Amino acid sequence: MAKIKRIDHVAIAVTDVEAAVKRYVGILNAEHIRTIELQEKAGPVKVAYMRIGETILSLIQSIDEDGFINKHIEKRGEGLHHLGLEVDDLDEFVRNIEKNGYTVPLHDEFSNRREVILRPKETCGVIMQIMEWTKGNDSTIEDRIKRIFNLDNL
Repeated sequence: MAKIKRIDHVAIAVTDVEAAVKRYVGILNAEHIRTIELQEKAGPVKVAYMRIGETILSLIQSIDEDGFINKHIEKRGEGLHHLGLEVDDLDEFVRNIEKNGYTVPLHDEFSNRREVILRPKETCGVIMQIMEWTKGNDSTIEDRIKRIFNLDNL
C-alpha cells in the first residue's frame, strides 16, 4: 500500500497574492520563497510559496475572474483551500482508493510532480491534493524549497 510521507503544504485561497504575502510576512514572520503563475488543469493561478518554520504554505489566487479559486472564495471566503499530501507511490495510491470505491476526479502533471485531487465530499469537507514529487531530494525543508524553485508547467 502506498505510504503518505507528510503534509507537503497547506494551501490558502486568497483574492490578492501580493497583499497576502505581506500579511503572512508581517504577522507570522513567514519567508517568501517564490511566486509563480501556473496553468493547472482546473485553470490558471498565481501561487506564492511561503516558509513558516518547517512548513510550506501556498497562497493561491485565480488569474481568471471566474477561476476555481474565486469560485471557492465566493462560497467559503478566503482561507483554507486544500491540504497537499506527499505520497511515495501515486499510482499505487490511486489504485487502492479506486479499489475501495472512491473516485479521482482530477489528475495533473508538472515538471517535477504528479498529483491527483480528492473531492471534499469524500474527505470530510477538505480538498486533498495527493502528490508525488518526481525530481529532487526531500530530506530537509531546504531540499523541499529547492523543488519549489524547480517547479514549472510542462
